[in-house]
Amino acid sequence: MALFRKKTVAVEPAPPPREFPISPPAARPDGLRGFEQQRAFVLGLLKPLAPFGVSLLDAVGLTLSESIPAEQHWPNSGIKQGDVLVRRGVRVEPRLVGLLAAAGIGKVMARPRPRVVVIPIGRPGSPQGVGKDLASFLVAAELQSQGAQVYHVPWAGHDEDAAGQLISDQLIRADLVVTTGGFADGEVNVGRILPRLGVADTSDVALAPGRQQGVALIGDDDTPLLALPSDPLAAHVLLVTLVVPAVRQLMDADEVLPQVRRARVAQSVSVTPGLLTAAHVVLDASGTLSFRARRTGVDALVAIHRASGIALMTAEDGHVDLGSWVDFIPLDR
Repeated sequence: MALFRKKTVAVEPAPPPREFPISPPAARPDGLRGFEQQRAFVLGLLKPLAPFGVSLLDAVGLTLSESIPAEQHWPNSGIKQGDVLVRRGVRVEPRLVGLLAAAGIGKVMARPRPRVVVIPIGRPGSPQGVGKDLASFLVAAELQSQGAQVYHVPWAGHDEDAAGQLISDQLIRADLVVTTGGFADGEVNVGRILPRLGVADTSDVALAPGRQQGVALIGDDDTPLLALPSDPLAAHVLLVTLVVPAVRQLMDADEVLPQVRRARVAQSVSVTPGLLTAAHVVLDASGTLSFRARRTGVDALVAIHRASGIALMTAEDGHVDLGSWVDFIPLDR
């Protein structure tokens, strides 16, 4: 007769490894991802924020989540009852408030301002600050101007563990986290931090500058994170082409991607074959694009400030000839 009975302990199965809800794009034969495919993947991970009812004046700066029809005829304006007075996805601005007030509308359904936390990732034991976190201040200011509620968190010389904890601590107030840095030699490696926080991908993209970038879903709520390099020119290219569209996706804006125009180049330009090459340009009085030499540090911020747009160029032979037509994204002055 056995003196003791064996106790059966139920063993919980190991949770499946976390994966992105949609598959990342496949790499090209050169091992890089196409930028447009990468951007479509990132935007596909983002869902618009839930709408709420808000008074007309408090809606300024927010994005309408529903189209608003005209409830009466306005014959002098050519508007008939039932016509769409304003489309969903439009950002509420003062002139629109005046129109809606004239139509007797005092409350609208809108999406809240996305809460974006911007965190620079620097070097271990090297406190940063204004003048050092160049890219992070640029990113924070631009996203605030786009209507986001931005929190800029300064770097304080953390190692990888402390940096991961810093990011985790911010999730309570974030709809999106954007980091700058963590790719260059000597910086805390963001590619080792993100997989500890969730599902992450830091594959190289066929974009110059901006080849190094990352995307992750972190924390219990799968908060999206976009990782940018610390180089101001690369960070600004990704800010305009990727991060601002991500914020507009959260807003459910009617136009998510940046406007693209075409112009001739005023000089021949060398580009990297096989990559989408981005360059800050000045649109002169004749409507042609002029280029400046690539800058670093504060000089890069001067070049960004003076730029009229960002040219997007490809050439298999590495040369864009004088007078060639290229795409460029205008930058609002």
